[in-house]
Amino acid sequence: MAQGLYDISSLEALIEEGFILLTPNQRLARRIKAQWDAQRLAAGAKVWKPLPVHAVEDWLLQQWDVAASKQLVAQVTPLGYAQILEVWRQVITTHSDDNADYHLLRTESIAEIADHARELLLRWQVDTRLSKVQQLFHFERDCGTFMQWLKMFAQRLEAAELCTPTDCLVQLANVTGLVPVSRVALVEFDQIAPLVRAALSAVTLQWLEVVPTHTHGERLLHTFSSKRAELQALASWVVCQHRVSPTTTIGIVLSNGNSDRASLEYLLRREFDCLGENYNSLPVNFSSGVALLHVPLVRDAFAALATGLEEITVSAVVHLLHSRFLISADTQHVVTQSFVKALYSHGRERLSVSTVCDLAGEASMRSAIDFVLHRQLRAMSRMLTRRRKALPSAWVAQFNEILSLWGWSGEDSLDSLEYQQLDLWLRTLDEFSALDAVCRPMDFAQALALLRDCCARQVFQPQTADSPIQVLGPLEAAGLSFDHLWVCGMQATTWPSAAQPNPFIPVAIQTQFAMPHANSERELAFSSGLIDQYARKSGTLHASYCRQLDGIPELPSALITEFKLQVIAEPTAVAMQWISSSREAALVAIEDRQAPPLQREDGNLHAGGSSLLEHQSQCPFRAFATHRLQLSPLPDFYTGLSAAERGALLHAVLAAIWEQLGDSATLLKLTASQQEQAVVAAIDFAIKDLTTRQLGRQGKAFWSLEKERLARLLHEWLAVKRLREPFTVIATESELELQLATLKIRLRADRIDQLGDSSHMVIDYKSGATNIRDWLGERPANPQLPLYALAQQDTVSVLAFAQVRARQCRYTGLGSVVAAAGISTEIALSQKTGSVDQDWKNLKKSWRRILEGLANEFIVGEARVDPHTPSVCTACGLQALCRIDTASINEPEQTE
Repeated sequence: MAQGLYDISSLEALIEEGFILLTPNQRLARRIKAQWDAQRLAAGAKVWKPLPVHAVEDWLLQQWDVAASKQLVAQVTPLGYAQILEVWRQVITTHSDDNADYHLLRTESIAEIADHARELLLRWQVDTRLSKVQQLFHFERDCGTFMQWLKMFAQRLEAAELCTPTDCLVQLANVTGLVPVSRVALVEFDQIAPLVRAALSAVTLQWLEVVPTHTHGERLLHTFSSKRAELQALASWVVCQHRVSPTTTIGIVLSNGNSDRASLEYLLRREFDCLGENYNSLPVNFSSGVALLHVPLVRDAFAALATGLEEITVSAVVHLLHSRFLISADTQHVVTQSFVKALYSHGRERLSVSTVCDLAGEASMRSAIDFVLHRQLRAMSRMLTRRRKALPSAWVAQFNEILSLWGWSGEDSLDSLEYQQLDLWLRTLDEFSALDAVCRPMDFAQALALLRDCCARQVFQPQTADSPIQVLGPLEAAGLSFDHLWVCGMQATTWPSAAQPNPFIPVAIQTQFAMPHANSERELAFSSGLIDQYARKSGTLHASYCRQLDGIPELPSALITEFKLQVIAEPTAVAMQWISSSREAALVAIEDRQAPPLQREDGNLHAGGSSLLEHQSQCPFRAFATHRLQLSPLPDFYTGLSAAERGALLHAVLAAIWEQLGDSATLLKLTASQQEQAVVAAIDFAIKDLTTRQLGRQGKAFWSLEKERLARLLHEWLAVKRLREPFTVIATESELELQLATLKIRLRADRIDQLGDSSHMVIDYKSGATNIRDWLGERPANPQLPLYALAQQDTVSVLAFAQVRARQCRYTGLGSVVAAAGISTEIALSQKTGSVDQDWKNLKKSWRRILEGLANEFIVGEARVDPHTPSVCTACGLQALCRIDTASINEPEQTE
C-alpha cells in the first residue's frame, strides 16, 4: 500500500545527514513535506523542524538572492513570465516594422516560441557566439531572424537592468565557492539540464542523485472500442476500487488532459452520484486546472469590460444579459427577448457598441420600460476615454471602475470556488500592473487585450481537500506513489509523442545537445523512462488504449508490449442507474397535437402571408410555433450579404430594370451598349435604395464586385427573356389579397406579365433550384404561386418560377399556354395523377380545395408534428421544441 502518495523511507538517511532535498517540481516537494509532517505527527512529536525540501529551480533562485545580497552577481531585476513575453512582443514587433518582407500572423504565439528557444539555448549551454553555431542559424531564415531577435532582446534587458530567471541561473553558475554551500540530494529526476547541473556544482558542497529502487509490480493492459468506452470503464473501475477499500490510492494519468478531463470528471461524478446536491463531495482531486479567462466569474468580467471597446461580440452581450455576476435585465422579459433577436438579425458576430446601445434603446422604447442594459451602456459612454494612453497600472483603476458600474461580482454571495477565482483575479491584476516595468503607455483596447492574455495563461486550480484518487498529467504523476496507477490513451500515435523541435533553433543543434522534443529517438527515450518511473512507484500499473479514435483505427503503443492483457467489460453507453430508473418508470403517452382554435373577438379576418400555408403544409407544428407562438430560431452569423439580403437585392434590381423597359418589344430593340447602360442603372438604383447600415457594413471593393456579379447575371437572364413570346410587364412587386375560409392571405407578386391573348403570367423569382412539383399534391411544399393564381382567378393563365441563377437561368412553370420555354401545359402528366385535374381550370379548383383545407387546419389548431418530407426539418430550426428525433424514437414498432 502506498502511504500518502510518497514513501519517504528511502530518504530518511539523507534527511538525518542534513541533506537538502530537491525535486523536479513543487507538487512533489509539497507531497514529500506533507508525508514527513504526517510521519512526525504520527510519532507523537509536537514540534519539529520543517523538512528542507524544495523544487530545484526555486531553491537555486533563493541562492541567487543570497548571491545578489552579497553583490556577487550583477544587480539586475528578474522579470516574471508575463513581463518576459511582453519584451519579446516588443522586440518582434519592432523587427517586423523594420523588415517589411518578414511577415508574422500571430505575434503572441511567436513570442512564446521565441522565449522557449532562448530557454533551451541557455539551459543546454549552447554558445551562440561561436561562428560554427551562427553559421547553422543563418542557413535557415527563421533561425537567422531569431538570432536578430535574441540580440535585440538581450540589449533591451541590459539597458533596463533586467534579467530572466534563467539568466539568474547562468550568473549563479559562475559564483563557485562564493556563497554558503550545502549538501543536496536530487529526488525523482529523469533528466537534469546542463545549466542546472552547473549551478548546483557552483553552490553546493556535494550534490547527488537518489538512485531509484527497482520494483517489479504488476503491469496490466486494457483495451476498449472507443475513447468514451475507455473513460467510462475507468470511472466504473475507480468507484469499485474505492468502495472496496477507501484508503487505496489511485492515480489516473490523462495523456490528453485538455480534451479528456471534462469527460472523465462528468463520468466520475455520475458514478459517485455527485451531479446534484452532492456536487462538492466528489472524492477525486484534479491536478490540472482551467484557464482563469474561462471561469464564469472572469468571463463575465471581460464581457463587461468589452463594453468599453469600439466593438463587442454578440456572445459577450448575451453574457451580460444572463450573468448572475453583473447587473442585468430580466432574461425572460419580452424586451430582452426582442433585443436578442434584434442583435442576431444583424448577422454579424461583432457589432459596434454604439449599435448595441441603439438597439437596446429601441427595445426600451418599444416596451416603455427602463432597460438596464441601455442605461449601463450610456453610462459607459460617458465614463470612458478609449483613446487616451496609460501604463497598465493606471488602466487597472479604470477596469475596476467599469466593473463597479456593472455591479461585478454580483449581489449574491460567492461560493468557495468563486472566492478562490476572485483572489486569483486580484493577483493577476497585480501581475498586470507589474508590466509597467517593460510596457509603454497603451490605449484601452491594447490594455484589455494584454490583460486577457495574462488571464489566458493563468491557470485556476481549485484548493480542494486531499484525496486518495488523483487525476494528473503525465509529468505531474512522475515520482508519486500509488497502489494503482492507470495511464489512459496509450495509443501508438500518442506514446511516444511526435517530435516537436523548436522552429527557431536548427534541428542539428537540437539533436546534438539532445534537447527535449528534438527528434523521435529523444521522445522514445523520454517516454520509456517515464513509463519505467511509473512502474517503480506503483503497486499495479494499468495502461489502456482505444482501438478506434475519431473513426480511425488505432494500435497500442510499443511501450506497453510487455504488459499483460486484462479484459474489462465495457459498460453500457447509458448508466445502469438510468436504465433501472427508466425500467421502473411508468410511461404515459399523451398525444398533444391540438392547439386552441384561432378566434378573434372583433370579427375581423385572421391575416398572414403565404408562408403560413406553406408551413402548415410542410409541418403543422411549424405553422403553429412560427405564426401563433411567434417563435423562430436565431439566425446564423454570416459575412458579406445574407441569403435573404442577396435575394432582396436581386428582386430590387429586376424590378428596377423592368420599370425602365416595360415590355419585350423595348428589350428586343436595345443594342448591346444600351442594354449595358440599362443594367448598370438598375443595379445602381437598387443598391442606392439599401439602408445606410447595409451599405456601411461592406467596403467599396465588395460593392464593386457585387455590381459585376449582378451585371453578369442580369445579362444572362435578359438573354433568356429575348426568347419569349411578346409580353408586357404590368406590375412588379404587386400586393395582392386572398381570402381562404376566415384567413386573409397577403401576397406580393414579384412580377405580372400580360401575354398576347390578354391573360396574365405570374412570375416568382428564385435564385436557387426550382421544381413545379412544389405546387402539386395534397400538401404542396411551396403554395405561393398557386395562391397568386387564386387571387386573380379569372386572368391568370401561367404560373412560372423564374430561376435567375448563374449559368442556369430558365423558366419552370405550368399554364394553359406556352408563354416561354420551360412552361408545360401537360397538367395531368406533370402531376402523374391520371384523370384528375386534366386541365388548367380544374387544377385551380383543386388548389382552392387544398389550400382552403390547409387554412381550416390552421384555424382549428391542427399542430401535429408531421414533416411532409425529411428535408423540411433541415431548414426549420425548431427541433428542440418539437423534439422530432425523440418522437420518432419513441414511436411503437409497426406489426403486420
